[in-house]
Amino acid sequence: MCNKRKMLIVDDLELDRDVLKELFENEFDIIEAINGQECIELVKQYGDQLSIILLDIHMPVASGLDVLTYRNNDPVFGNIPVIVITVNDDTKTQMQTFQLGATDYITKPFMPEIIKYRIHNVLSTRRVEEVVREKENFRVKAELDLMTGIYNKVTTQHLITNMLADNHTLCAMLVVDIDDFKWVNDVQGHLAGDRIICTIANLLSAHFRKTDVVGRIGGDEFLVFMLDLPSADLARKKASNFSKVLKYTPETSSPANVSVSIGMAISEKRPYTYEELFKQADEALYNAKRNGKGQYAEYGVEKPQKDFDRESFASLLLSKDREVRGAIDMITENARLLTIFSPEESAYFKEEFMGKIYLLYIDISTESGNECALIDQILQIDWLQGIPFIAICKEGDIQQYSSAIQRGAADILPAPIDTVFAKRRVAEFCHIEK
Repeated sequence: MCNKRKMLIVDDLELDRDVLKELFENEFDIIEAINGQECIELVKQYGDQLSIILLDIHMPVASGLDVLTYRNNDPVFGNIPVIVITVNDDTKTQMQTFQLGATDYITKPFMPEIIKYRIHNVLSTRRVEEVVREKENFRVKAELDLMTGIYNKVTTQHLITNMLADNHTLCAMLVVDIDDFKWVNDVQGHLAGDRIICTIANLLSAHFRKTDVVGRIGGDEFLVFMLDLPSADLARKKASNFSKVLKYTPETSSPANVSVSIGMAISEKRPYTYEELFKQADEALYNAKRNGKGQYAEYGVEKPQKDFDRESFASLLLSKDREVRGAIDMITENARLLTIFSPEESAYFKEEFMGKIYLLYIDISTESGNECALIDQILQIDWLQGIPFIAICKEGDIQQYSSAIQRGAADILPAPIDTVFAKRRVAEFCHIEK
């Protein structure tokens, strides 16, 4: 297990050192110095192993101001944050310490809760700056994924491994996978598949924080790592929102039937290895896929069980409209939703889902004079014959309503779709016998 971070307390009064030591000994390995000269020698000994220095001003041999002056000429010492803690509260001394590079200034006597918060804030800010700096430095030297411009697998793993080393903050790892990507390549072609990969890479980069690592670790698989989370809810919100972006956002530049599944692992405040956290996130991804895709799952959090296995039953939607797709997906709770652009594409699902489709949605809301032919094409497909269908018609279009009724529609949903109304109308079709 990794050692705790090191804190150097510099004060000539033993009582003051003991008070600070008691406050921080559970979080840090404490090193003590009784004057400025001893502080300088300990910095030479421990170097960048020191996470922070608490420095008094008035001390024998060498004062705190002497230490700060020396610090300005030592590149290693200059990277260690120094918080001055002293009884001197005059403005001139404060200005002098800040001019010499002190990170913060606290006067004695101090409130323990306040000093803890201020020190944690300094370290948190420094950690974020280090992450940003390391990302930028490594970006110059590292090989990026040529297709998307985000980090490749090797770079992603390297960055996350370094961030996890000696980490005591809350963090999260998200594995993001494009659903049914083989279908995208087979039906729409590899160029379309490449465009979708690039679109999702861009969306991920824009959706997450500047300090988060976003990389492509496989053909259609991505990884996001979030360090120093204020709470686990931020990661959950980010994962949930991103899983919905492709489903319900009409202006997103990707095909309407593309969705992603996300597996997320949230760390405790202890050191983890890359492999340990990835294994948890990957297991959560499997659960997201098993529960119906197009959603996120969190490791160790059980999803409520449905009345039956979603993978055993499905409904099939023919639609080119993203808003229609999103609305139908929102009302489909008891089975998996399969989406196609044209009747011919249904062949892709025949082998896996023949005998498992319990309801068809046929969207004719964007058709103009071709409604009957489109419905007939679907109804003539051998393995879909006899399955009830709901027609999605343009609201108020009597011609579309008539065409759907003439061809035996079990019901009609007007578009744009009111999801509350639609959910109530299709409820009778959702009672599937096991």
